[in-house]
Amino acid sequence: MNSPSNNGAAFIGAASVGSASTGNNVASISAGATSAGVPFTIDTEVFLQNCNSFTARFPEQAAKLELNRPETALQCLQAVPPAYRLVQAKAKGMEHTPTLAVNGSFVHSKYNPQEEARRILDSEFFQTAEAQSRCIFTGLGLGYLASQYIERFPAAEAVIIEADMNIFLCCLAARRLDSLFRHRHLSLLIGTQPEESASFLASTGWNSKILFKAPVSTEAYKPWYGTFFTLLERNKMKNSINAKTLERFGTLWLKNTVKNLDMLCTAAKIGCFKNAFPDAVAVVLAGGPSLTAHLEEIKKSGKDFLIIAVDTALRACLRAGITPDFILSFDPQYWNYLHTAGLDTSKSILISEAAVFPAVLRQRYRAVFLSESSVPFARYLESKGEKQNGDDDCVLAAGGSVATTAWDFARYIGAKPVIMAGLDLAYPGKQTHFAGSTFEEAVHTRSTRVASAEQANFNSLYSAFPSLHQDYAGGTVLTDRRMLLYAWWFESTLAKYPEVKTFNLMPHGVFIPGMPACTAEDFAGMTGGLPRIAIDERLETLVKSVYSQAFLDGCGARKRQLAASVKAMTESAAGLAAQAEKAEALCRRLAEYNEAGTPKNAHSGNGSCAREQAALIAQLNKIDENIKTGFAKDLVAVLFFNDETGKDSDLQPIAAAENIYKRIRLMALQAHDIFKSRQVDIF
Repeated sequence: MNSPSNNGAAFIGAASVGSASTGNNVASISAGATSAGVPFTIDTEVFLQNCNSFTARFPEQAAKLELNRPETALQCLQAVPPAYRLVQAKAKGMEHTPTLAVNGSFVHSKYNPQEEARRILDSEFFQTAEAQSRCIFTGLGLGYLASQYIERFPAAEAVIIEADMNIFLCCLAARRLDSLFRHRHLSLLIGTQPEESASFLASTGWNSKILFKAPVSTEAYKPWYGTFFTLLERNKMKNSINAKTLERFGTLWLKNTVKNLDMLCTAAKIGCFKNAFPDAVAVVLAGGPSLTAHLEEIKKSGKDFLIIAVDTALRACLRAGITPDFILSFDPQYWNYLHTAGLDTSKSILISEAAVFPAVLRQRYRAVFLSESSVPFARYLESKGEKQNGDDDCVLAAGGSVATTAWDFARYIGAKPVIMAGLDLAYPGKQTHFAGSTFEEAVHTRSTRVASAEQANFNSLYSAFPSLHQDYAGGTVLTDRRMLLYAWWFESTLAKYPEVKTFNLMPHGVFIPGMPACTAEDFAGMTGGLPRIAIDERLETLVKSVYSQAFLDGCGARKRQLAASVKAMTESAAGLAAQAEKAEALCRRLAEYNEAGTPKNAHSGNGSCAREQAALIAQLNKIDENIKTGFAKDLVAVLFFNDETGKDSDLQPIAAAENIYKRIRLMALQAHDIFKSRQVDIF
């Protein structure tokens, strides 16, 4: 929902606003009493002082909202629609306390909004340590709850989201907010789109923090908050999946990257393909159950399409007599290699990255190109190598699935339109994979009376929280939360790149807004764009231009440069392990202190003990700063799993910290051994 525009000629409760001069600073409500209550007299000086405080604290937001100058601020205030009414609270003694009614519904108590805020803060919701340390407020209103929250919990962090610009203007006009704007740990999101607010919370790590829903605000703005809460849940789901991915693959990524170091020296980056095919129609082949039927249609069309295939679709492509121009493979697991193992890949270009399963890179291809890795320490290694022309923009979106990356590669090369085939993101007919896929063949090969293929298929279907979701035919199809996350990725990304027209060929799966269906008839009527011979010639030219003799001659220098980086990483991992071990010892020393601040079996005075404690904490802080810098940070980012911290939730803070340092030490030692062996093995 868009925030209300500042158009119109009415003011709060049909009032007139005085000038900004000190001689005429009172705006009285001229309409008299209404059904909402007795109008509240507004002092424009208070409003402008609040605008000044807001501007001083949030200058960029204030400028965007045009509240940084008195004349424009007053114009905004004058434009508040008459449906927004500031009225006096009805309780005895509340004559000078405003409350707010919007379209006749009160945002706060009509009798005593201050007492209402106190009751909310005394409720069970705000009795937890988490709620008292950080909170997201959906809806500011006149700021009573937020103001009392930071007053009661002065060290707390707070994010306030107010979708309605007009309510914010009423808040500025109603009461002094100096203390609120001065709060050190305050973030304000005013009049933003749901996507902006959700993105802010995700980027700042607030997405999973405790959230207080103001009932009146969320009810009044159902479309806005409905979208916002949906996006929050999607981000939480994504974070959960990412954490599990890190837990499952962190060490494997490290091992694969180290084994693939030589490829970082000999394989070129994808930069040469950026916008290289603006005149081509790309068909992206995903590995969904409907792929087989799509391949028959593509083969029958005889059109000159640029073919981009995910690795899981390759076997089906070759069986159908279709040779992809590009094969995309990014998975770090051995099972991923089986999708291409033993197949003729010599006529296709591989697009991959440094952390892929090593055997994938060692097959015979027309050429191999690498995108920038999504793994932090792999990017660290890549940054140490000598850059080639076109290496500056080699990033492909991950999205969680190779299908999302394949679409982004089609966008990257400039293809228009993009036709997705086999993109089901669901289980149509309760099928998990297309007929003849590596997975299906493996299941049937291992099928027994005790563990049947049907049982394996059932386990695959119902292991990821399945649910029914809208399909392209207007009915429903079985999917799960992981694939819904991919569908949401497509939805949001397509909205970001509206110029990349994308169609779903004869879709059988989850409906994706922004990706209309392409029928067999529509597909048959499409032109292929760039002729086949021109596609082949351009690909050959691009490959030869990159893999020149000069590039090949430079491999030795790049290898020596990378060898030095690996040596430095080996030493850095050893240093990180030593730092973590020292931190463990410091934590054990701190744990010796009792609640009175005296260590067990100690004879020194309390003052001395306090100084020693402070010194120990200072040392830990210094170690933390060291861990947050350089390669150590990138290593910990991959190997230190987000969900591991929950295992320490029942421990005392010092014991929990010691556990964290222990895990860092063990990870660093593991990394050191991997680097050391590779250093000897290759360099």
